[in-house]
Amino acid sequence: MQTCIYTHGIDLTETIKRQAYEKLELALDRLEDDIMSISVYLIDINGPLLGGVDKACRIVVQVRKQDSLVMEDIDECVDVVIERITDRLGVAACKRADSMHTKKNAISRWLDSDDTPNWNH
Repeated sequence: MQTCIYTHGIDLTETIKRQAYEKLELALDRLEDDIMSISVYLIDINGPLLGGVDKACRIVVQVRKQDSLVMEDIDECVDVVIERITDRLGVAACKRADSMHTKKNAISRWLDSDDTPNWNH
């Protein structure tokens, strides 16, 4: 799984990078085998001289054979926005993993049942 962090107007410190990687690992644990790539975009909308609620974060998770998971959020602090968005991403990943597991079980039950049609004519 490849993870890339892109920034614009935000210094990517080791602390921010470590926090992002750790939170992503926890949030996406249940989908780990199906993730192809993760892209994190951190942007200071107003630039470094102006404050306010202007630190945007967008995370795009490419999942094998599934639609991508995309989350966006904004806050005045980078660490807060990373914390909040990865928490939401974790909930979405759990739902996605459960859905994928349910579909796989349904297919397996159908293939193992006597109701399987005979495709040989």
